[in-house]
Amino acid sequence: GARHSEACVMHFRGATHMSKPTVSMNVFGCGTSEEVGGHLVDMKIAQTMLKAFQDKKPKLAEGVVKNIKALKKLEKEAMGLKHVLSANKEGLFRVESLFEDTDFSQPVKREDLEGWCSSVFDAVSTPITKALEAANITVADLDEVEMIGGGWRIPKIQALISEHLQANRPADLPALNLSQHINGDEAMATGAAFYGANSSVSFRTKRIFFTDASPHAYTLQLSVLNASQPHEEGWGKNVELFPAGSKLRSKKTVKLHVAFDVRASLFENGNPIIHWELSGLHEAASGKYVNLSTPLLSLKLELDSSGVVQVSSATAVFDEPVVVEEAAPKVDTNTTENDTKGSEEAGSENSTADSTAEKDAAEKEAESAESGEGGEAAEVSDAGEALADAAANTTDGKRTKTKIMKRKVSMEVAETFEGVMPRPLTVDELQQAIERLQVFDAADKEMQKIGAAKNALEAYIYESRDKIGDDENCQKVSTEEDRGKVSEALSAMEDWLYEDEARDANVTLLTEKLESLQALVVPIRSRAWEVEQRETLPELVVKVKDYVNSTLSYVEKNMTWVDAKEREGVANLTAKFEEWYANLTEQQETKALTEEPAYTAQQVKMALSRMQSEATRLTKIRKIDPMPYSNDYGKGGYGGKDDPRMKKYYEEMMKNRSRNGTNGSDWFSNFSNFSGFKGWNDSEYMRSYYEHAANNFSDGGDNDSSTGAGADPEPESAGADGAGAGAGEGEDAGKTEL
Repeated sequence: GARHSEACVMHFRGATHMSKPTVSMNVFGCGTSEEVGGHLVDMKIAQTMLKAFQDKKPKLAEGVVKNIKALKKLEKEAMGLKHVLSANKEGLFRVESLFEDTDFSQPVKREDLEGWCSSVFDAVSTPITKALEAANITVADLDEVEMIGGGWRIPKIQALISEHLQANRPADLPALNLSQHINGDEAMATGAAFYGANSSVSFRTKRIFFTDASPHAYTLQLSVLNASQPHEEGWGKNVELFPAGSKLRSKKTVKLHVAFDVRASLFENGNPIIHWELSGLHEAASGKYVNLSTPLLSLKLELDSSGVVQVSSATAVFDEPVVVEEAAPKVDTNTTENDTKGSEEAGSENSTADSTAEKDAAEKEAESAESGEGGEAAEVSDAGEALADAAANTTDGKRTKTKIMKRKVSMEVAETFEGVMPRPLTVDELQQAIERLQVFDAADKEMQKIGAAKNALEAYIYESRDKIGDDENCQKVSTEEDRGKVSEALSAMEDWLYEDEARDANVTLLTEKLESLQALVVPIRSRAWEVEQRETLPELVVKVKDYVNSTLSYVEKNMTWVDAKEREGVANLTAKFEEWYANLTEQQETKALTEEPAYTAQQVKMALSRMQSEATRLTKIRKIDPMPYSNDYGKGGYGGKDDPRMKKYYEEMMKNRSRNGTNGSDWFSNFSNFSGFKGWNDSEYMRSYYEHAANNFSDGGDNDSSTGAGADPEPESAGADGAGAGAGEGEDAGKTEL
């Protein structure tokens, strides 16, 4: 690096993810040194050249040290000389006008550079040694060495690293070559991008498995938060959480049996950085669970993927014994003496196993305190259960048994930081930052709107000045007085843009200024536009009229199914337009160009568009051939297939339906109110039907003869026929048929 050097021992291996090949990387250990860096070499060269300049120019020696610009020039040229001497054995250090128009140049050899930077080069092996110690391996375990950064290009550094590796590597192993395949800047940027993408759910990238280690050591110091709460005098504990070299995403659980609130302080390399105040434990122990034993405090900490230690949970667990009733096990009364004797002998042999079971049960109980859910009943240990069974009361086939209920209490965690810059924001600080950001965003948007409004106003001034002053049509439709007013208003507005009021103006004021100019300019430009457009209207009118006339002729000759009224409608529309256009043209000729026009070109174009669309509609009317008369229509009732009035009605309907190719024909237009059956009832067919029903059906339903069937209207015979042709039974059969 520029200001420090870092060496890392890493392990690369192939891996697969979703059946695709990828790579897995594990960091075993890292070591850093701030005594080696490319920038440190630059500063050594710059300081040496400054001393040489002072020796050559004693009169300028004191002033050049105080001149920052001169020192920056020396530093820049020192970097260039370092690059030159990395590839060549000799170079020239040259700075034009270094100080008070004085040039400076000095030849430098590679040996001179190595002598000046000997103290820097001697520390090259320090980060390598630290990395190997952190990874707990030796040089003999290394397979390859990859150099990244700019400083490794110095030949002396390459030689020192090779010498150090070979000196600590067994002679029977092959020599390690310094590989130089990676661009440092690209490697850092690409690696950071892949690491961020792999940590996010918003990116779909190749999965890369990466395990890093923290170079810092973290310890936890526990103390009493509130001295007024009952506690052991001088109580305190120190816990080593994560030693240096711990893998990221490591977790640690700290367990304590305390009944008071605790203060936990995190130390990084011996320096305090975070304090956690865990409260709520004393309140629960002295209140709701006062009759229970000392609770177990479980504090879970995590070294996350960013290398930050966080408290993931803080919980107190109280053990509450609960007596429950359950069915007693059945006892076998046929036990022999030998079984009893054998059990006594086995009892002495199992005494050791019972003591071991008690220990295991105690450990199991502690684990269940951490993992059990709140309120979940957990049985006591095997040894405790045996004691409980011995003292259990067995009555009526039931017995009492003691179980342990785990009562969990979540601790309140207050976090404060010490000596960490920048520290994370609190909730209130984060909300304030969000509100400030929203204010800044609103101000930025307002400035963008103001800038756009100013640009629009300024552009309108220049555009209007060109149009009013140079456009021929604008000259025709305006008087000298009108143009003078506009020119004066434009000049005044242009001057206003450079005043203080305009610099502080908001969008509303700028919009009002623009509208005031438009009120003067728009009428003139509108009249000029109409003058230009009216010249194109006669040709357009002729084209549309020719199209309409040719379309009407084609429809009349080739589309005979189109009703004549449709063609007459289009012809009448054309005639009305011609009359309207002639009147407006005549009125326009009497008006001066400086007056408002009698009509606009847009009005004429809309009327022509309607004429054209109506003529086009005629060509889209389809021909629908009449459907053949159906023998099934009206079968079994009045108006059978041989009824001439029914047949005439049906044919007339189909004829009119196909008249203009649509279902909305003239025939259906006669029924203005179909929902009330007004038009339907007035039809010839329905009137004949009503007349037939009135003549052949009596009020009581006894006369059911049918004139359509040709029956004689004799009362007796009609009654018999009516009864036989009806529903079949009952005197209401004729009514049901009707």
